[in-house]
Amino acid sequence: MPQRRPSGILRGMAAHARRILVGFDGSESAQRALDIAAHLTGYGSILSVVSVARDGEGTQDLLTQAHDRLLAQHVTATYVHRVGEPGDELVETARELDADLVIVGRCGAQARRHPVPVPGSVSAKVVRSAPCDVLVVRSG
Repeated sequence: MPQRRPSGILRGMAAHARRILVGFDGSESAQRALDIAAHLTGYGSILSVVSVARDGEGTQDLLTQAHDRLLAQHVTATYVHRVGEPGDELVETARELDADLVIVGRCGAQARRHPVPVPGSVSAKVVRSAPCDVLVVRSG
């Protein structure tokens, strides 16, 4: 168990995430995740926006949407298109980029029925497998 510092901060946790990865699928919770990522990004941080398509199509429009949303907030990012299973691809990209923090939305019909990520959902897979801290953002 990590030792607590007097300030209540867990030893070993970064005070400021330097490499933030956000999964973006265009949903309401993904848009909120993107806004939170933009807010957490500071001087010296690198924000990477990842969009994953199971069939290889449609991510360019999503990445353009994410770019426009971040540009309006004066935040720069790198944009990554991946093909495959979203949870697996987000975790693999987090490893490749040596991310300190992954931010994902919790969306879809499952999110409305369940108060926490359910086994098999993208957010649950990322929480279980990511090599770093994960922030799961719910819809408005």
